[in-house]
Amino acid sequence: MKKIILILSGFVLLLSSCKSFKKTTNNHTRKMHLSKFLSEVDKHRFSAKTLEAKIGVFYRDEAQSFSGSGKIRILKDSIIWGSMNFLGIPMVKFYITPGRIQYYNKLEQTYYDGNFDLLAQKLGLSFSFSNLQNLLTGDLIVKTDADKARFNVKPDSYELIPENPVIKKLELTSFYKMLSGTFYDSTQGDILLRYDNYQKNGTQDIPNGFEIKTGKQHLKIDYKSVIVDKNLRFPFKIPSGYQKIKL
Repeated sequence: MKKIILILSGFVLLLSSCKSFKKTTNNHTRKMHLSKFLSEVDKHRFSAKTLEAKIGVFYRDEAQSFSGSGKIRILKDSIIWGSMNFLGIPMVKFYITPGRIQYYNKLEQTYYDGNFDLLAQKLGLSFSFSNLQNLLTGDLIVKTDADKARFNVKPDSYELIPENPVIKKLELTSFYKMLSGTFYDSTQGDILLRYDNYQKNGTQDIPNGFEIKTGKQHLKIDYKSVIVDKNLRFPFKIPSGYQKIKL
């Protein structure tokens, strides 16, 4: 249980109006400069004020496997909130802001309250709030400079290779959302990220889910339903008597 909680706290964490994956190439061109591509990526980023998603969670490693459900809420650029249930019982809540990660585990009666060093230590990656928000909304994970990346136009997607030792390759759809990514960590080896089909919700293209795989771990998040631009609450309070997790 502890392993999945740590991963969920890092990569934590969207089908009622679902449309199938956009395999058409109406807005896809084989002739595009990287600077123009990055401009289009920014235009197609998640732009709603809020997002709420019911999710399904699956985790497996060489020693254990878990499945559960939960809910994620996002206040764009400000808050990522979530509640995770296992065996139908609320177990984990988290509250993430640009400079802070908080979560607590009801089963173990433990909590964490600190900065994003948690992710660097547990995942071997330098991760920020914006990286995490991009992961959940299917946007290009990292900010990329036009003069610091290689760029290939494929028949129905785009391939981006930033000058970054951690990032081996990023692939985006013809409508400028994340399709897959390959990252490298010296202890875990390759980390593979892949997105499911996308759904249209208002003007937003939202993923149906994503999965992360390493040599020993597999995390899959399925987005069961999504609502955008709804007034949301973000209640969070660490219960008294819980033991603080120290790095």
